[in-house]
Amino acid sequence: MKKHLLLMYICLMTFTAWTQESLEIGKQKQLVYQCDFENKTSLDDWVMEGPGIARIKKGRLELYSHYHKKVNHRMKKGKLVFEEGTKKWYQYYVDDLARKAEPELYPIYKKGKTFRGGHLVFWNNTITPENYVIEFDFQSPIPYPLHMIMFSATGTKGEDVFDPALKPRCGLAAQYTKGDIYNYRISFLAPKRGTANLRKCPGRRLVIKGEDYSIKDLIGKHHMKVIKWKDQIEFRIDDKLVFQYKDIENDAPLGAGQTAIRLMVPARGFYDNYHIFELKE
Repeated sequence: MKKHLLLMYICLMTFTAWTQESLEIGKQKQLVYQCDFENKTSLDDWVMEGPGIARIKKGRLELYSHYHKKVNHRMKKGKLVFEEGTKKWYQYYVDDLARKAEPELYPIYKKGKTFRGGHLVFWNNTITPENYVIEFDFQSPIPYPLHMIMFSATGTKGEDVFDPALKPRCGLAAQYTKGDIYNYRISFLAPKRGTANLRKCPGRRLVIKGEDYSIKDLIGKHHMKVIKWKDQIEFRIDDKLVFQYKDIENDAPLGAGQTAIRLMVPARGFYDNYHIFELKE
């Protein structure tokens, strides 16, 4: 089994290495949605899940968890850490905060005996076409992880992610990775990990990873681009190829759907110039 997984990983990395030409090349690009976050009405196109705060600050979207500032203050002093499995894991502290601040949701935030809440998912209302490009500018004012872009999201029967038939969600990771929605998810700004990772859900399957160029300048500005063409996905940071992936999973490649930004409690980010384009031959 291990040899099979290793061979598959090598094949994936080889695909990344020789496929350098962008999936955009030779395609027509038509604007579907744009948001420059110049005023509060920009937020009308977005829906928050979880205890998140979204506000317009100097012409950019600022996103962070309700619990972020207290956690960040203690992380700066070395009292809390991002890594699970230590006595200083930040979630132990958020556990106590959420117990008092959100008593009605607190039981849902627990997975077994472990508290997993406090994170946010910020959905865009736009349903993308099957083939598309997502572009946005990103900056983290602090060096703490983790940021994610979710895309091609639908219910497992093709529903809009806000379909009332789907189970309620409140930012808990398992609701997006093991629940009743399909999606791809790219995580980045992970200094200790060093890679940007693409996962396919449900199942939280790690399908490929590449160099995380956002950690070259942890608090600098970066331009993010996700390109989806049929069964292929490309991710670029500052126009540098992070990876290209051909969906070879047993289930079908994902198609049209919705996009979202996800942040973990320690993270805070600025987002601007969010564009969705349709790709055509």
